[in-house]
Amino acid sequence: MTKPGKQSGRQYSEAEVRAILERALRDAQTRDVSHDELVAAAEEIGISRGAIDAASRDIEQVRGEGAAREAILARRRKGFRSHLFSYLLVNAFLFAVNALTDGPWWFFWPLLGCGLGLAFHALVALSSDVSPRQIGRELERSAAQARKEQQRRLKEQRRAERLERKQRLEQSAEDFGHAVEEGVATLLSRVAQEIRGSAPPPAPVEGASKRSRIAPLDADEAESEELGDEEADRAARRGRGGR
Repeated sequence: MTKPGKQSGRQYSEAEVRAILERALRDAQTRDVSHDELVAAAEEIGISRGAIDAASRDIEQVRGEGAAREAILARRRKGFRSHLFSYLLVNAFLFAVNALTDGPWWFFWPLLGCGLGLAFHALVALSSDVSPRQIGRELERSAAQARKEQQRRLKEQRRAERLERKQRLEQSAEDFGHAVEEGVATLLSRVAQEIRGSAPPPAPVEGASKRSRIAPLDADEAESEELGDEEADRAARRGRGGR
């Protein structure tokens, strides 16, 4: 067996490098590789980043053309299946009408006419030949759909950002309102406490003191008047008894 150190000085031609890499990729259990990993691996064997970028663009173009070709063929087959279903349905209906009515058999004439059109459609739909012009139109169509999808995603993203910004503003306004209410309530409470703590005791009212002093006098006068009335009644009764 040859030791690894003895192979470090060997040189390979371009064809040998390609063959070695292709065989290594076939034999190894590879995974999906990112563009940066591919560039890093290529730079180790002396391939520039520009060459990798150009090759990757070519590969992407070929991949896009292959996807466009498959889309065209799939659309052709779908159209042919729809045509075949319509052909069978219509001619079955015509056969039923011809069988249930009196007269000669005539349903095979539209059957042959529609069958001729179906045969030409089958030649086109089942063929795998796709012109470069058709591929170009399909690529333009795919690019237009991709742009529309990107614009739709951007609109949805902007709408979501506006909604999130609006919700944040509403939440901030609500929090600010609560903070202001709490601050005002706290301030009013402190002012009320200061007012109650520094207010002097209420002064006595002159009218009330006079009324308190006059009220007992009025009661004594009323009592003396009642006693005078009682004495007068007694004196009157004694006078009537002496007579």
